[in-house]
Amino acid sequence: MATQREIERLIECYRNSPQPSFKVSNYFRIYADLFSHLVGTNCTIIETGVFAGGSLFMWRSWLGDDARIIGFDLNPAAKKWEEHGFEIYTGDQGDPDCWKRIFDAVGGFDALLDDGGHQSFQQIVTLTEALKAGKDNSIIVIEDTITSFMKEFSRHREHSFLEYAKDATDTLIAKASHLWPNQLPPVDNPYIVEQFKRIHSIEFFSNIVAFKLDSAALLKPELVWNKFPTNTTRDCRYDGLNDAVVDWPDPFTLSKVVVRGGSA
Repeated sequence: MATQREIERLIECYRNSPQPSFKVSNYFRIYADLFSHLVGTNCTIIETGVFAGGSLFMWRSWLGDDARIIGFDLNPAAKKWEEHGFEIYTGDQGDPDCWKRIFDAVGGFDALLDDGGHQSFQQIVTLTEALKAGKDNSIIVIEDTITSFMKEFSRHREHSFLEYAKDATDTLIAKASHLWPNQLPPVDNPYIVEQFKRIHSIEFFSNIVAFKLDSAALLKPELVWNKFPTNTTRDCRYDGLNDAVVDWPDPFTLSKVVVRGGSA
């Protein structure tokens, strides 16, 4: 968790950037929480969506002169920021081959922030290709995820980026499915579990989703005891009520549902 001083310094770097940039006000705390461990290090950070260049200067001022700041944009005019010491690559973020070329040139990275085209397929391709290139303990951050709900971006229909990210959390559960083989559905898509195997956590914020990579996620979960019990206590979980009426957390539909307990 970032300190208030770290957040304030980031905001100060943003305000003092010599070039324009616009952000959602709650992003600064999220940025500070996710990226403050990189301050003062020789990290590599990639940002898609260079636009007017303002955030490039913000990152350099906040992270320090040892940070390697890389911009990626579809607009060739973004190359002008190379004159200010930034590495700039141009291309289509929705094209996996384009990402392969960039990662071949750049190598691994410590952080990638997607502030690019905001279309769901672009966000998904950026994430899936970045998963292959991120260093251990790196982080991939997709912002402006509100576009999953916007009419302008609605051609994704039910396959929005946010639905993709929510379903991706199931791959974290699938890693432990062998512990309860008779309780969980069979893992019929081992490819996708393999694709997300380095993901340690998926964190949801207002308008941002962060994917944290860690080699510890490759370790197979096992059940462990701190000590073996000498006697067993009766399991009372089904002795009380067997359902509850709850307000379902869908901000766009008013809905109360009955959530039932026990097995089918």
